[in-house]
Amino acid sequence: MEEIVQPVVECGFCLRQGVALINPRQLTCNHVHCLECLTGFYDDNNMLICPWEDCRVVCEMPLDKLPSYDVMKNKSRSCDVCLKKGEDEQHSFSYCVSCEKVFCVKHHELHKEFYEFEEPHSTVNMEQYELLKSQQSRVCAEHNNKPINMGCKKCLKMVCLGCLASLGSCSDGDSHKLISLEDLVALLNNEINKLKKEMIKKEEGLEQIFKLTSQTVAEYDQETTEMVQKIHEKRDEQMELLALKYKQLEEDFKEARLKTKTRITDFSENEILVKWSQLRNLRRKVDSRVQHAHQCAIVSGYHELNSNIQQLVDEVLPSIDIPSLSKIRDKSGSFEIMLEVVSTDKLLIDDQLKIRPPKLLPKSIKMLHTVSLPASPSSTRVWNSEIVTGMYNKAVATIDNSYQLTGSLFTLDYFPGAIEVYKDRLYTAIKSNPWTIYVHDRQGKLLTSWDHKEYMTNTWTTALAITCDKVVAPDRKNKLLIIYSLTGNKLKDIPCPQLSRNRVSLCVSGSDKVVVSDYSSSQVCLIDISQDQLLWTCKDVPQPMGIACYGERYVLVAGFKSSTVRILDSLTGKIVSELIDSAIESGYVFDMDISEDRLIVANFEKMKITVFQLKQ
Repeated sequence: MEEIVQPVVECGFCLRQGVALINPRQLTCNHVHCLECLTGFYDDNNMLICPWEDCRVVCEMPLDKLPSYDVMKNKSRSCDVCLKKGEDEQHSFSYCVSCEKVFCVKHHELHKEFYEFEEPHSTVNMEQYELLKSQQSRVCAEHNNKPINMGCKKCLKMVCLGCLASLGSCSDGDSHKLISLEDLVALLNNEINKLKKEMIKKEEGLEQIFKLTSQTVAEYDQETTEMVQKIHEKRDEQMELLALKYKQLEEDFKEARLKTKTRITDFSENEILVKWSQLRNLRRKVDSRVQHAHQCAIVSGYHELNSNIQQLVDEVLPSIDIPSLSKIRDKSGSFEIMLEVVSTDKLLIDDQLKIRPPKLLPKSIKMLHTVSLPASPSSTRVWNSEIVTGMYNKAVATIDNSYQLTGSLFTLDYFPGAIEVYKDRLYTAIKSNPWTIYVHDRQGKLLTSWDHKEYMTNTWTTALAITCDKVVAPDRKNKLLIIYSLTGNKLKDIPCPQLSRNRVSLCVSGSDKVVVSDYSSSQVCLIDISQDQLLWTCKDVPQPMGIACYGERYVLVAGFKSSTVRILDSLTGKIVSELIDSAIESGYVFDMDISEDRLIVANFEKMKITVFQLKQ
């Protein structure tokens, strides 16, 4: 005869060690343990106690009197959660009257913790559960001791054999259509399954709407980010006095957008998740009723259950009512710039400041003046109304308003590779070993100096830029931008892989951005030194040399031996226009600077400074 293999049940004590149940015994607390696990677990009165650490209930029966646990008999009492998750089926420890489910020890604890801060669910042990099932009505109230074994599939009246003689008609007057109780339950379960399918469809519909609202919120956040970026861009195009106004505008804009986003989120949580949760909970209750309730309970509770399900199923799926989104509208005039944020809550911000108009794209250039120099210029800057230039005769000279060379401001031990002005200070980087940065006042008096470790002696010149009270200088050997304070304290360095071992130029674009051009790699890039971030790279200008920023919107770049100056959009790095003049050609444009509508060009080979007018 073939041996019957019983299913494996895990011990409530050995479970944590992964040991299968051996010689199962059931204690009075209903916990099941291996016989071997129970050995040695006694209290001070030599009474057997439950080994499970969260129980420790005293068992009044001695070890040898404990009943064996019949695995096959109790197979139907497996934990509902374990069955649902496809886990190894554990012995049921408790039954929740509210959920109509049975739980093993582990899931009983999880269920108790889940409802710890809500209205507690009523749970009973498995002996009480079996008693509840046995107490359900199974016999006819009028014909005592006769089991109910039939029911009408029209009015759902349940009867016994003794009821047949005096059985009347259905509530509608027609005759009863009696079938066996088993067939009636099967018929009702079939109808319940159909209702469950409708519930599942309704859940799927709600799930799709929830996903759509979640996607809308994500897109809304992305759009908000993009619009905030647009606000930043507009702010960066104006003078510093606009900074506080734009900050307030940004906060008000975010607040307006947040209100609309909150509406969408509230819709998702209150209209979708609530109904979705109601459907899922009701469907789970239906599953539990079908599995655990007595046949009579299924029949007697069918009308109420059907009504509850039908009410939820018949509800119309909520529609997404997304209000119109607030937008940014740019208002531009001849002498005023305005930004307006309009939201669904009628929030209106309309700040207006009288400022200078933004720089327009220059269309052409015209040569105004040429100033011959005693030596080749390496760098040039406009300092107040004068032009300052560093030359290869180791002198820094000035050119006055009438474009006359007035002489040397001061002379250095090495030629000045780069100069930069900041308020009443002139910063000069000289080609020594290492490079040295000097700071002079307007009278040419040396105020301070510091070494900048640029040891590359095969380069013609270095570069400087000053922005946000910070001095920026390149370290070509290590491909870095070194950031100093105005007095020479090193603050940090920023990776700049675009740098090579040849001619490098720097210029300031806005309050915290620096444009870098590199001759050898033919690259121009924009770096945010406050965020240490590369914003864009342009590779469309061959062998760039001199660069200058026109306002905060455009970057002018002169190429090697070229009569063309390319104009780049500082927001994108794309070439948007070109300026052509033969006076730029036939020379090395080592450096450029812009003052108002004047373009000052340092021509190294021709040893001159040329001034052009930018025409819009």
